Amino acid sequence: MKSEDKAKQIISPWWRLPVETLFPDQKFDGQLQNPGNEQIFDFDDVIASANPIAKITQEITYYPEKDQQELFAIFISGLGQREHESSRRSRRYAEKLATGIVNLHNASFLKQYPIIGFINHYLDWINAALDRIGLSGSFVIVNAAKLINYAVENNITLNFSGDSLGTILLARAIRLAKKNFVNNHALMFDFPTRKIQEKIWENRTSKLINVFLFGNGYRQWVKGPNYIMVNIQGDPLTDKFGITPQRAIKQKRDDIKFLIFPRLFPEGSFEAHNMMFTNELLRQTFIKNEIEVGDFFGLYNKLNQGTLVIASADEVPWSSDIKDYTWNPDSLKSITF
Repeated sequence: MKSEDKAKQIISPWWRLPVETLFPDQKFDGQLQNPGNEQIFDFDDVIASANPIAKITQEITYYPEKDQQELFAIFISGLGQREHESSRRSRRYAEKLATGIVNLHNASFLKQYPIIGFINHYLDWINAALDRIGLSGSFVIVNAAKLINYAVENNITLNFSGDSLGTILLARAIRLAKKNFVNNHALMFDFPTRKIQEKIWENRTSKLINVFLFGNGYRQWVKGPNYIMVNIQGDPLTDKFGITPQRAIKQKRDDIKFLIFPRLFPEGSFEAHNMMFTNELLRQTFIKNEIEVGDFFGLYNKLNQGTLVIASADEVPWSSDIKDYTWNPDSLKSITF
């Protein structure tokens, strides 16, 4: 499907038109996309439908071939990926880990034919910094929060996943979801009731909301949802900005689970942040522990029990297409095909 045809699926507010004209991918910010056929769905139309989660499950989620369609996750991608590239990476994620994926698109300022290309990259980084400190007003944050609270209010299990910048947006969305839930159920200065509603939200999300993240870039995660943080040792974003086991201990957050693979790349290599490599290690970890690939609940249980055995890079039958997802070709020297 051509980008022009995809854009026709979205009705934007008038004040967004100048930005979307200059940077076409911004048209899709916060919209839902099936990464298989790359069809875009207007988020407002979906959330206003009779059963939004069923619509997402049945019409928007991409399931890999022969998948049982028992599990899907709403995925928020990392920095600098236009919707076509984000879909390409999400398809590989779905296929390697045998799970359904639907994208909640994190738009980029990159263009197919930029006049001055490096400016677009800088705009993405500036916007990411604003996302981190909560000043961007991203549609991803607002829309993910709506999905979380729809699930909470209707007692529906919902799984979220994110990579890199997507983890920051999701952290902000979870925080906003809690705030909105409390505001909807208690008056501003009714502090006792607000405390009660906070606990209700935390209890419900602990039963309903599961979060699986690659290369997390945020330290303060709201209590409630079930978290698994996955990364390769030496991931520069996680080490500097994210929640780590050491930081979790200081925060007394034993509810956050970590799956950290041994160092694969030289110190300082940003390739450690590339979730395409993490996907391969994770797939082999499922196999090594005799867990069906894609059974994330089984994975969580073994993590929770402390019995999960992590696969090493030497055990992974690396796919030949990994070179198509590698940022630095020299990184391929760290693995054996």
